[in-house]
Amino acid sequence: MAKSFDDLVARAEQNWTADQRRVHDAAERVFQLEMAARAELGEQLHAARTAKSLSQPALSAVTGIQQSEISRIESGAATVATISKLADALDLKLSLTPQH
Repeated sequence: MAKSFDDLVARAEQNWTADQRRVHDAAERVFQLEMAARAELGEQLHAARTAKSLSQPALSAVTGIQQSEISRIESGAATVATISKLADALDLKLSLTPQH
């Protein structure tokens, strides 16, 4: 019996086929890229908020988004709907740009 979750995962991975490993590796890369993008977006929103001399509670009052949610977004956890509201309140346009 596995002693920890990591042990259980390691034992399960031993039985993966090459295709299963490729799918896992691809999904892990996409996940890591998404997490990095969220972190970067959170940093950009934080910079825009502070450039406008807004506190998180003040931005909360403008957007109707709870201050605790703004804090989570600025730390890298976000939903598209919430980010759109924040961007609008900070006079920002959301865009996707190709990576170089």
